[in-house]
Amino acid sequence: MKKCVCLLFSISLSGTFIHVSNAESYSSVEHSSHRNILQGRNSITGFVFTGGRQPVSDIYVELQTDTYSTVARAKTSGAGFYSFRGLANGNYKVKILPYGTDYEEQTQSISLISVSAVAGSGSINEQVDFYLRLKKNANSGPLATPGVVFAQGIPDSAKKLYEAAISDLRDKKEREGFEKLKKSIEIFPDYFLALDRLGTEYVVRGYYRPAFVLLTKAIEINPRSFSSTFGLGLTQYQLQQFDAAVETLQIATKLYNDSINAHLWLGIALHRSGKLTQAETALIQANKLGKKESAEVHWQLARLYGEQKRYNEAADELELFLKYSSGSSETEKIKQTIKQLRQKAMVK
Repeated sequence: MKKCVCLLFSISLSGTFIHVSNAESYSSVEHSSHRNILQGRNSITGFVFTGGRQPVSDIYVELQTDTYSTVARAKTSGAGFYSFRGLANGNYKVKILPYGTDYEEQTQSISLISVSAVAGSGSINEQVDFYLRLKKNANSGPLATPGVVFAQGIPDSAKKLYEAAISDLRDKKEREGFEKLKKSIEIFPDYFLALDRLGTEYVVRGYYRPAFVLLTKAIEINPRSFSSTFGLGLTQYQLQQFDAAVETLQIATKLYNDSINAHLWLGIALHRSGKLTQAETALIQANKLGKKESAEVHWQLARLYGEQKRYNEAADELELFLKYSSGSSETEKIKQTIKQLRQKAMVK
């Protein structure tokens, strides 16, 4: 069975993995004409995915009028979710702004017209999902960082297969793309780009054992690759090689210190290995990189503080988790847990 791994994730009270969805929307325009727009009953919500239906976090989504004037902006959560609420009837445009990525901008038009027997009391919600499209010149894999290039002399036959594979993956032809990547590696076993791309694609799909082999080889060829190193660390964690995962993820954070995902997963691996002080340091860094708005990071800090019997701090982190997430089926249980933690803190 295929497993789907999200780089940013949350863990439910029972210890199983759940996705948390919310975007912290905010108005970027304060003109009075837009205040009227934001005083209605309607809403627009949706998700942003890659072509392979992987949710994409931290993508800006902009709400515009039909004359392209900006009304508000939102940022997708770890589950790829965004929302605009309190909207008046009218015609709108929803635009995704994938700054700093290899994806194209996209815009969709939507009309909000509520119908009700009582004037002014109706409401409507429209869901507008986006599937990101790579720019035509983009070849980077799912865990790659922008602007990183590794040069090799590649046989023409292997290179052509690799380029055809990338084209297939853009067109969502995963099976064909993976087969071409395998064949390019058969022709040139040290083909770093092919090893890295196939390995990281396998990681996000949960094929951990073949990913481990591919990414181990990729790192032998290019030890400076963040995507291969980070992908290997994730793979080691999922294969319960926790000490190895810690070591690899530490290297990943040194290769690309601005990655919230790398610091988050390092914190999770350190926590799992019983290194709580180091885990807190990694999670605090992830929190800083996420501008203290990542629900997933707050959840992991709450787990850590709870285990250390730092009950007030654990409760604070759970409150922040609720602030930056919405739609969780665990909300009431979490509120009850916060209450219990406050009581424990008073007894302590």
